Amino acid sequence: MILNSLNQVRLIVIKSIAGTEQAIVFLGKTFVADKSYNSLNDAIAGCRKDLDLGMAILIAPEANQYKIWVAIPNELILSAE
Repeated sequence: MILNSLNQVRLIVIKSIAGTEQAIVFLGKTFVADKSYNSLNDAIAGCRKDLDLGMAILIAPEANQYKIWVAIPNELILSAE
């Protein structure tokens, strides 16, 4: 899904098996930042494989780039703030 801005989400900080990370909550799912791209087309192409595997992906504009956010299972979240 492509978001117009991060105003549509709730920003949180989580502790996961990867450490402390900034995350967003959208439609009841928690997403962590993955990669950033200079254009929307590059972002879509960059996450195509993950989409084809059925992963939940958000693309949102951020600081003149497009950031990919990947949903993570609740089992990987140790705590949320």
